[in-house]
Amino acid sequence: MSDQVVLLTSSTERWGVRHTQIILMFLCMMIAYALRMNLAVAIVAMTDKSGTNKDFTTFDWDKRTQAMVLTSFFWGYLITQVFAGQMSEKYGPKLFLAGAIGVNGILALGTPAAAIHGGVVAMCANRMIQGMAQGFIYPSINVLLSKWAPLTEKSRIFSFVFSGIIFGPLIMLPVAGLLAGSPGGWPSIFYFTGIVSMLWVLVWYFYGVNSPSEHKTISAEEKRYITSSLSNSMSKKKLPTPWGKIVTSVPMWAILVAHFSQNWGFWTLLNNTPTYINEILKFNIKSNGILSALPYLTMWLMTIAISWISDYINKRQYMTITAQRKMWNTVAHWGGALALFSLYMFDTSTVEVLFLLTAALTLNSGVYSGFLANHLDLAPNFAGTLMGITNSLANVTSIMGPLLVGFMVDKDNPTKEQWGLVFLLSGGVFFVGNLFYIIFGSAETQQWNNSITDQPKELTKEDSPKS
Repeated sequence: MSDQVVLLTSSTERWGVRHTQIILMFLCMMIAYALRMNLAVAIVAMTDKSGTNKDFTTFDWDKRTQAMVLTSFFWGYLITQVFAGQMSEKYGPKLFLAGAIGVNGILALGTPAAAIHGGVVAMCANRMIQGMAQGFIYPSINVLLSKWAPLTEKSRIFSFVFSGIIFGPLIMLPVAGLLAGSPGGWPSIFYFTGIVSMLWVLVWYFYGVNSPSEHKTISAEEKRYITSSLSNSMSKKKLPTPWGKIVTSVPMWAILVAHFSQNWGFWTLLNNTPTYINEILKFNIKSNGILSALPYLTMWLMTIAISWISDYINKRQYMTITAQRKMWNTVAHWGGALALFSLYMFDTSTVEVLFLLTAALTLNSGVYSGFLANHLDLAPNFAGTLMGITNSLANVTSIMGPLLVGFMVDKDNPTKEQWGLVFLLSGGVFFVGNLFYIIFGSAETQQWNNSITDQPKELTKEDSPKS
C-alpha cells in the first residue's frame, strides 16, 4: 500500500474551532515543558554557595545528587504512558489533560517546601509524581490530534502543537534566570509555573473539547471538512487494541528506536545545557537563562518552517510521506550528531560552542515532521496507545543520559574534555538510532489500524501511486 497523500482543500480558510483547540494544546505542551524545565535552571541557584542567594536556603547537593533529583521526574513518567493512551482512547482525553497539568501545578507550588523541609527524598517524590501525571500528556494530545487535525494540515498542526515542547524551555529558561535573581529568589520559579498551570486548567475546562462531534458550536462546514478528511483512517467504533500486531510491527520498532535516540540526546542537552554554560562557559544565572534559551528560539522557528514545507510537499505529491519522515528525521538526528561530534573533535571557542549547541537543537526540530508524527501515520485509531508505548520505553534513556553525565563529569573539577565525551556519546546515539529508522521506518497506514476486520484499507485515488 502506498503512502497516504491527501489532496483535500478546505473551503474555510478563516479561523475555526479547530484552531482554538490547537492553541490550547500548544499552550498545554508549553506549560508541561516549562514545568519540567523549572528545576533545571532553579537547581543552579539552589546549589549556589557563592553567597549570591544568601536570603534563600541553598543545598549541598553534589552532581550525582542533582542528577538523581533531575531524573526522578522520569521514574514516574514512564509508568503511566500506556495506561494513559488506553484511557484517553476509551474515555476521551480532555479531563486527563486537565488532571495532568493540575497535579503538576499544585506540586510545583509545593516544591520549595518539599526541598527545604523534606530534602532529597521529598524532592524526588515530588518530581516522580509530577512525572506520573505528565505521562498522560503525550498520549492524550495524540488522541486529540487524531480527531482535530485534517490530513491536509497534519504536519503544520502536529508540529505547532508539539513545538510547545520547545517554546516551554524558550520562555522558562530566561524567565527562570530572572526570577532566580529577583527578590523572590529561586522559590519564585516554582510559584510562577504553578500559578500559570492552574490558569491553563481553568481555561481548558471551559473551552477544551474531545472531538469535533462533541463540540456544540462548531460550524457544519468545518465539522464536515475535518471528519471527511479523516474518514478513511478513523473508525467510528471503539476497537480492541491489537497488541500482538503492534508488538511485531517493524515500522513500530523503527519509531521506538528513533524515540530512544531522541530522548537520550535531547534530554541530555535540555537538562544539562544550563549547568554546562554555568560551569564551563562561566556565565552567571541571568546570562545562563538567556543563552540557554537561544537554541530553543531557533529550533521553534525551524519547526514551524519545516512543517509548512512538509504540507506543501504533501499537497503537490513531490515525495511520499515515508520519504519525508526519513528525510526530516535525518536532518534532526544526523545533523545534530555532526554538531555534537564537532564539540568533541575540535578545540572550540566560547562562540563556536554556543553556535554548535544552537545548531544541534535547531536541527533537532526535524523530529516533529519525522518519527514523532509517524505514530499518527501507522494507526490513527490507536494514536494514544502507540505514543504511550514509545514514549514510555524511550524514557529509560531520558533517565540514563542525564545520570551518566553525573558519572562522566567530575563533580569537583568539571572540564571541557569531560563534557566533550558526553556530547560524543549523545551524537553516536543520534546516528545509530536514525540509521535504524531509515532502514525499517514506514508511514503507511497499517492493516491492524482496523483491528476488527484486520484487512487493508481500500485504496483511494489519493492513495494510488503516482505515475
